[in-house]
Amino acid sequence: MTMPTDTGDVAAAATTAVALVGSPRNEPQHMAAGETTDLSTEIATVLVADGNPTIRKILRHSFTALGWETIEAKDGPEAIERIRQQMPHAAVLDHKLTKINGCEVCKTLKSDEQTQMIPIIVTTDKDSPEDRVSVLEAGADDLLTKPINRLELTFRVRSLLRIHKFNKELIGAESVSLALARAVAAKDGYAQSHLEKVASHAVAFGKELGLDNTDLKILKYGAILHNVGKIAIPDSVLEKRGPLTPREKALFQHHPRVGCDICAPLKPLKPVLPIIRHHKEHWDGTGYPDGLRENEIPQGAQIVGLVDAYVAMTSDRPYRKAVPDSDARENLRRLARDGRFNPRLVDRFITYVEQTP
Repeated sequence: MTMPTDTGDVAAAATTAVALVGSPRNEPQHMAAGETTDLSTEIATVLVADGNPTIRKILRHSFTALGWETIEAKDGPEAIERIRQQMPHAAVLDHKLTKINGCEVCKTLKSDEQTQMIPIIVTTDKDSPEDRVSVLEAGADDLLTKPINRLELTFRVRSLLRIHKFNKELIGAESVSLALARAVAAKDGYAQSHLEKVASHAVAFGKELGLDNTDLKILKYGAILHNVGKIAIPDSVLEKRGPLTPREKALFQHHPRVGCDICAPLKPLKPVLPIIRHHKEHWDGTGYPDGLRENEIPQGAQIVGLVDAYVAMTSDRPYRKAVPDSDARENLRRLARDGRFNPRLVDRFITYVEQTP
């Protein structure tokens, strides 16, 4: 927003200021004074970029009252520079920033790997469909129309900060889990491509079954991490070509529990834990670790267990060559008859395999 130059601009700025300051009487009860946020253990930093110093001051006081720090910028280039230097948790950009407008600033930040995850709210004094489309196309996470209501802005920023925090946790969990899963795959004698094959087939098959995007993402990470517990199994057991002793077998069958223990502290992976724990359960109840049977076994675990068996059969191992695809499909049918897999799921999977180039 530019500095007011006539009576109409002064009135508009005053209206915005009043709305931003708000009134304690209007605050909802769940926003009572003294309430702590889910970011209470860390100080959030918000960049405010607006050409009007009064608006920047009002926003600074509003955010300070919440225990947040504020970085200020008066134009587009300064906003970009300060964000890149100080990496705030969120940014509020005026659409009418001078030199570089808010949309262009947003595009620049969202195209940079270092800053693309920072949540951005763009403010505008026009609530037109064209402005809304241009702001969202620029990659903004949210849009607010002036005059801005202080409480609404607070709620929007809080929401985006939660998302930002979750995304940071998720990225960290993904990095740790992928590195660990690759290490386990190498330890277990698989090529690194094994993980990608299992995940790719699991997700593609999940789409054939009609799973939504959330379940597909859970399925993907379940497929990548299902064997992570093998990190605790001695190489002598994993590499043994002959029959396992009862003690070795019990040790091997402990890996789903161990995998859960490894991944449980990573909060974003909580939905994946049932796949890790139950991918070795059998349809007839003879599997491990909990002896679940039929539809007691989570669908994701059924899919990953089936896909993993197929990929293992059709992959070279240090002690054997891959079997032909036709033999692998027949083996899956036999295993379904013997009670290991859900027969209907096997039929659907074989149809999927036969239709996949």
